[in-house]
Amino acid sequence: MQHKSLFYFLKRFPQVSYLKLKVIIKWYLFKIAKNWVILNRISRGVRPAIWKMTGCTIGKNVSIGYDVYYDVSNASYIKVEDGVWIASRCLILCHKRDLTQYYLGEDYNGLSYQKSEVVLKKGCVIGMNSVIMPGVTIGEGAIVGVNSLVVKDVPAWTIAVGNPAKVVKKIEKRSLNRKSI
Repeated sequence: MQHKSLFYFLKRFPQVSYLKLKVIIKWYLFKIAKNWVILNRISRGVRPAIWKMTGCTIGKNVSIGYDVYYDVSNASYIKVEDGVWIASRCLILCHKRDLTQYYLGEDYNGLSYQKSEVVLKKGCVIGMNSVIMPGVTIGEGAIVGVNSLVVKDVPAWTIAVGNPAKVVKKIEKRSLNRKSI
């Protein structure tokens, strides 16, 4: 199936409302930011700028790898502070199904969504292929290891890894007596 351009879509469906058009444009921006590996070489600021256009709050000096999925429909729930590094192929979600009203014999598709903010604090690092669930805050300077599933907050200046992610190390201050190698 060949991918149709935005102009083809608008020409074929002239009755599309302004709000629908806005959502469509956000999705096109998302696809550009997600897939274009060339954006890594052009400028470090292109992907964060596109995320900002879709509704995310983005700080300065943010680095976002290619093929990063995020909740475009709920982009306003994503807060990324200065100096954050998000490696390639990560997933950031701001919504999940509300299972508190799910009972035997009922239709899962009828459940409502819970929407929660995701906050990536100053200088944190999200390792490649990690998943950040709704309502999670990654603390300042924290590191999330590769292939981690983050379902709870990660404290500042710690390293969390695994599925689900657990804190495995607290990052210490550099002492003056220690020599760097």
